[in-house]
Amino acid sequence: MEIPRCESCGKTAQYRCNLDGKYVCCECARFVAISKEHLQKRPKPKIVIKVMEKMKQGREERSIFEALEELTECPPPEETSFEEEWKPSPGSVYGHKEYKVMTMAVYADGEHAGYLDFLFTVDPEEAMSIQFWETAIHPKFQNAGVFSAMIERLKGIAKKNNVKRLYVINENDNLPAIIANYMLGGKILYVKDSPITEGRFGIPRRNDLVFVFEL
Repeated sequence: MEIPRCESCGKTAQYRCNLDGKYVCCECARFVAISKEHLQKRPKPKIVIKVMEKMKQGREERSIFEALEELTECPPPEETSFEEEWKPSPGSVYGHKEYKVMTMAVYADGEHAGYLDFLFTVDPEEAMSIQFWETAIHPKFQNAGVFSAMIERLKGIAKKNNVKRLYVINENDNLPAIIANYMLGGKILYVKDSPITEGRFGIPRRNDLVFVFEL
């Protein structure tokens, strides 16, 4: 898997420009209004999704996907290794067997494209739900239908288990995720304040948005 570099500053890139397809980091990227005719049209890859218990996933593959999450963080990481073994931090949700964290590993045209972790839980309104988080998509496959394929698969899992809701929490500066959630039917349940820090696209990070998908 390649580690994309921002073609403006050379740092690790989290996105691809919708105008020219160049890789760009979250610090150099900006959201602006453009004509839809100027959007770069990317071919749709063949998407394959595997769902399994997180800690039963192969060590090497799990480490690759976790490195992908690190790759897409903001600010950009100094270095990313796809070979370093990933281990959950002590006390994290991955270490509690009763939660049974699941992972959705996604491949596009045979390449590692992204992943999504989820578990069955009770949401902030005390409704039985599926919470998902740690969603990462390689910049190469962004805007190619990967996230929508993840959500559709997650909806299918929820319906099969008689769960009526999905929910996720996004920072206010994570505009790609917020827009994707809106487009796929998510609604804001509420907004909670967080400490102000520097965020993506030059936007201060000051809120967390709780999105729900009613099924």
